[in-house]
Amino acid sequence: MLVWFFGLAYAISWAWLLPSLLGGQTVEQGRGWPTHLPALMGPMLAALIVTWVAYGSAGLRDIGRRLVRWRVGRVWWLAAVSPVLMLPIALLVGRIGGASAPSAADFASFSGVWSGVGVLGVLAVLVVAGFGEETGWRGFAVPHLERSFSPLATALVVAPLWALWHLPQFIVVGNLRTFTPLMVVGWFIGLACGSIVLTWLYDGSGGSILLVAVWHALYNLVAGTAAAHGTLGALVTVLVMVQAALLIVHYVRHPARRRADA
Repeated sequence: MLVWFFGLAYAISWAWLLPSLLGGQTVEQGRGWPTHLPALMGPMLAALIVTWVAYGSAGLRDIGRRLVRWRVGRVWWLAAVSPVLMLPIALLVGRIGGASAPSAADFASFSGVWSGVGVLGVLAVLVVAGFGEETGWRGFAVPHLERSFSPLATALVVAPLWALWHLPQFIVVGNLRTFTPLMVVGWFIGLACGSIVLTWLYDGSGGSILLVAVWHALYNLVAGTAAAHGTLGALVTVLVMVQAALLIVHYVRHPARRRADA
């Protein structure tokens, strides 16, 4: 099932990006067209299709429950909104280093989204996109992989497959096209750390797709908009790396496996 899931996620997402790639179009921050946003729904659609084929309506109802699972401990909600909680720390460090603080307009400038919708509009789009990705990566891939692997191993298996899925975006999304090879390596390390944090959040919240989608959306708001062009994005990513390093230590000291019926 996992092979079908990843294959469909790639096929659906890349099918949307292919015309832009062949036409030489570039997705820019603050502009609503061309856009890569529908491609971000590929993992969700793949998860729903494979779940329906394999488990029928019962499987779809299970995903539906996890999509809206909000009754979790407060600590997990704090973890879900932690990218925004990290923002004051990153801004303070940037200020000490002489960097200027981003404006509200910077947070409203995301690739493929018209900046006229404002910060709240961009955030709403990012939440939808977060559900699009996380229903697949964490909501489907993680519980299936954890039948055979530990949470840490699962996160590290998902990371390269998640990264490879982004490949066409490095050709059509303007700010990603500017990445140097060294920046791509840094991006992948940050993504792998994000995979560890999100897997921990998903497991700890009892399988809440809602919470990981919120984390994903808020991270993109502070590290994926024009606000991140200075030091903000790098500093927030470093904080996520620190969080992931602490989780690795935790997993090494307290190895655990999910139940076979995860």
